[in-house]
Amino acid sequence: MSIIAAELVWRKPTEVSDAGTNGGRMTHLPITSGVKNNIFPDVPQSERTAGSTKYRKVFIHVANDADLTLVAPKVFVESRTPGDDNVTFFVGTQRNQQSALTDSEQRYGAGQLNGNVSPSGTVITVAVEDAALDFLKSGMKVRISDKASINGSGNEEYVTITGAPGYVGNVATCNLTTGLVNGYSASTTKVASVYEPGDIAPVIANWTENGTGTYNEATYPVLGDNIATIEQDWTITFTSATAFNISGDVLGMIGTGNVGSDAAPSNPNYSKPYFTLRSAGWGGTWASPNTITFRTSPAAIPLWYRRVVPAGANSLSGNSVIVAVDGESA
Repeated sequence: MSIIAAELVWRKPTEVSDAGTNGGRMTHLPITSGVKNNIFPDVPQSERTAGSTKYRKVFIHVANDADLTLVAPKVFVESRTPGDDNVTFFVGTQRNQQSALTDSEQRYGAGQLNGNVSPSGTVITVAVEDAALDFLKSGMKVRISDKASINGSGNEEYVTITGAPGYVGNVATCNLTTGLVNGYSASTTKVASVYEPGDIAPVIANWTENGTGTYNEATYPVLGDNIATIEQDWTITFTSATAFNISGDVLGMIGTGNVGSDAAPSNPNYSKPYFTLRSAGWGGTWASPNTITFRTSPAAIPLWYRRVVPAGANSLSGNSVIVAVDGESA
């Protein structure tokens, strides 16, 4: 069993706007690939004339029902926009909003190989849309591919840049730490910088007990669910020696539990538990109003897309960008 492409679901944040509150936490709402305006709005003539920069937050959710970990994922721009605009992405957090962005975040993007390269080659030249995008850095992994589509036929490989790339106009010269396995033609080859977020699974953090009892969280850790676990600060509040209420910082009170059975409050958007707190972990004597607090985070990669429309950009219908993920399962 492994994670399949259909289980990597792009999802919307709490707010989609141009305000400082744009972004926030992941929602259950999917972003359907290939649908017009699924992330960015149209660009009216006045905006093309004046130019603009917009940000949109997305989450790549590992919605695998077997709770498999997405191992060593790589995220990259597979296909640039054909229009005069450019779209890059940078790393988000599970909660941040547009007001927290500084525009100094490390961007990731894609360009076109600018000169043919032979097998074992250790130097590549890459034509980018704008050298100021600065998405090729020393120590950064890049994906080189002559495939027409992400799952198409052809060659691809990952290599690492050594030393700061040198630019002449919009063409970057990059030295590589190792020679290429394959040869590539400039006319058919894309070069993309790669973001590696680390293994992706639900995260339980910030465990704090305040009371007379104990919970053996080391032996019986709280279990997350790949599909239903969300970003939330939870509070377990005892109402007696055995019973407790369950509340979230955004959701409020969502249910009750007791030490005699597993507590697995259901996420109504998926009919699966937000988390499972196992009865075997309880020890000592709890009493009202003792509490346990902890945070859950979803099995998701938070990203920000940055779209820049230069002043005087031409009109183009059907403009699009493709961001892809490569990874393994465990």
